[in-house]
Amino acid sequence: MALFRTTLLLSVLLISACSQQPTRTLNEMSANGVITQWRLSGKIGFSDGKQAHSAYLNWLQCGDRYHIRLTGPFGQGAAQLYGDKQQATLESSEQATVSGSSAGQLLAQQLGWPLPLEQLQFWIRGIPDPARNSTKSAVDNSNGFIQDDWQLSYPRINMQQQQTLPAKIKAEQTPLKVTLLIKQWQLQPNCQRATND
Repeated sequence: MALFRTTLLLSVLLISACSQQPTRTLNEMSANGVITQWRLSGKIGFSDGKQAHSAYLNWLQCGDRYHIRLTGPFGQGAAQLYGDKQQATLESSEQATVSGSSAGQLLAQQLGWPLPLEQLQFWIRGIPDPARNSTKSAVDNSNGFIQDDWQLSYPRINMQQQQTLPAKIKAEQTPLKVTLLIKQWQLQPNCQRATND
C-alpha cells in the first residue's frame, strides 16, 4: 500500500511539474523581425494533394542575401537557390542554372514547388511578412496567422540561443501543404563569405 501511495504521489508531482512548464507562444516571436542573419538546418516536406516530396534543408540568410540548399528533392540530387531581393539563381544537378527576379517562381517553374519564398523568410522566424496583410488565427491556441491565403501554424516553438524560435512550422493553402522541421538554428553566422560560395 505504501508503494502504491508513493507511486501515486510521484505521478501527481510529475504531472504538476509538466503542466507548469512555460508554453512558448507566437507573441514571444513577435520580436524576431530584428533577426536578419541566421543559418538553419532541417527538413522540408511538400504535398500538392497528389504527390508528397521532402528534402533536407540548409538555409543561410545574411540580410537580403540568402543561400538555400535542398538535398534530395524528388529523390534527385541537390539544388541550390541563392540571391537577394533583386535576383535569384537556381542551380540543380538535374538541370541547367537558371536565374530570375523571384526565388519562388524559380522553384515553382523548375522543381514544381510553388512556395512563397519571399514570405517564407519571415514565416520561418514566426512572424508575418510586414509588407502584406495578415490576420490572427485561432488555430493552435492562436499560435498562427493567415497571410496571402496561407494558414501558418507553429505546433513546436523552442528557446534557442536566448531567442524564441520555431522548431516546427506548418503552412497550408489547399491543396498545398508544407511542413518545416528545424533541427538547428544558428544566429549571427559568419556572413563575410558570399552566400553563393
